[in-house]
Amino acid sequence: PLNEKNVDFIKKALSDRGLKLACCDVDLFSDPIFARGSLMSENPELRKKAIDYSKKAMDIAEYLEAGVMNLWPGQDGFDYPFQINYVAQWNLFVEALIEIAQHNPRVRLSLEYKLREPRTHSTIYSSGTALYLSHATGCSNVGVTVDLGHSFNCKESPANVVALLDKFEKLFVLHLNDNYRDWDDDMAVGSVHFWETLEFIYYLNLSNYEGWLGLDIFPYREDSADACRYSIENIQYMLDVVKKIDLKTLHHIQKEANSLEAMRYIGSLL
Repeated sequence: PLNEKNVDFIKKALSDRGLKLACCDVDLFSDPIFARGSLMSENPELRKKAIDYSKKAMDIAEYLEAGVMNLWPGQDGFDYPFQINYVAQWNLFVEALIEIAQHNPRVRLSLEYKLREPRTHSTIYSSGTALYLSHATGCSNVGVTVDLGHSFNCKESPANVVALLDKFEKLFVLHLNDNYRDWDDDMAVGSVHFWETLEFIYYLNLSNYEGWLGLDIFPYREDSADACRYSIENIQYMLDVVKKIDLKTLHHIQKEANSLEAMRYIGSLL
């Protein structure tokens, strides 16, 4: 893992290879001490440790010129009814986000949402929740990470999510992958939800997003490099397709909400 001890080595390695760091993640999910919560923990010592970890991650992100720190609070949530005090923990969570965001305003703090796992119910469980929290902090450097697979798990339309977040200038980070909607399978991009991923790419192309298109895939049985290559090929193909779309034609069809004609039109460009 990236930390204070190896950050100079990583910085040099990136420079020597002409690479840029897209984003830094803070690990608030793998350490057993956070099993019952991190930023929402009612244990002051654990909560402070989680906040301090996050601040350090923001500083490392700035040092490595990433400009953004991704926050997925995987252990913040609950498993059973009456397990936590929702009111108290929402307050703790927002207060923690404000403290982290204000620690280094030069770095963007991006909230990654996920429906469940490892908890049965995650605190940031939807794009709407993440968007609300970004506004609740009152900090302009707090936004949202859209993991395509997580959006599918939430039964969302990823394209609609992109349009909404872009409207409020809160689309900060993207993780691209695919799944069957019932679990976070992290499959190759476009392997299951081709049409919805294509629509996602279409709205992304219309948006003001200028960040990276990140891959978050776990090819357990496939060749890892080839799975990345296949995903990139699919993304590039979809980018080429959406550039063929005549906005006037599509908007005319959409004004009539004619779903079949819209599908026929897009299909003719494949």
